[in-house]
Amino acid sequence: MINKLSIPENTLLAITNGSSLDSVRNTLGIAARHEFTLSDKKSNYTLISCFVSVGDGIDVWLLFQDKLLINKLVPTRPKPADIGEMPKLVRKTINDPAATESQMLNYLKPYDGKGKDSTSISATILTAGAMAFSGGLSKMQQNTKQLENDYKTNETFLQLYDGCRVGLGMSINEVDALYGKPLQAFSMKNGQAARIYGSNQDLENIEPWLLFSCVAVVFNTNGNVVAVYSGDFFSDEWKK
Repeated sequence: MINKLSIPENTLLAITNGSSLDSVRNTLGIAARHEFTLSDKKSNYTLISCFVSVGDGIDVWLLFQDKLLINKLVPTRPKPADIGEMPKLVRKTINDPAATESQMLNYLKPYDGKGKDSTSISATILTAGAMAFSGGLSKMQQNTKQLENDYKTNETFLQLYDGCRVGLGMSINEVDALYGKPLQAFSMKNGQAARIYGSNQDLENIEPWLLFSCVAVVFNTNGNVVAVYSGDFFSDEWKK
């Protein structure tokens, strides 16, 4: 279950520019994470990320223009603040230079070692089981079951609150039909509206970097989607 949330390094390197968003997402499976979707200068851009099985929390960004891959990027973590300022952060990422294959290998190399499996990720569940064992078999079974349930719930939320499910131009009703009732809805200074979708369920056993993300959807004054933010481009402050 945990291994599905990351991909082998070789799988990432085999993905080439010009690949379609749909084909890449099919290759990555549930390991693909939406980051943003936005229209800029007559093109539509989508950024997704995926964790690579070379160490905990090591991810790569994949940038698509009009649903075709144009760049692989080493993540530069933005600090989302006011949602109205997000287009500036998105444009900066769009303009970032692509990582060369050599740069990408160097980025992954320090966490690689000799093996290219998901040992470091699988260790999460093994460590939890070992800690529970000290309290007896019954305690271990209880904790392991809760861990398994949390990861199942997290997997469900990853699929449900996937920002790639939203298309630019969709109506508020169409997005509500996808995600359900929003956690928060508010007006922005420029007259646009934002709605926050997700769950506040506490999944305390999930590693933070594997946890699903809530989704922020911005609508223009006509009630149509103009931007979608999640992952590194989502701020928990927007849920309050």
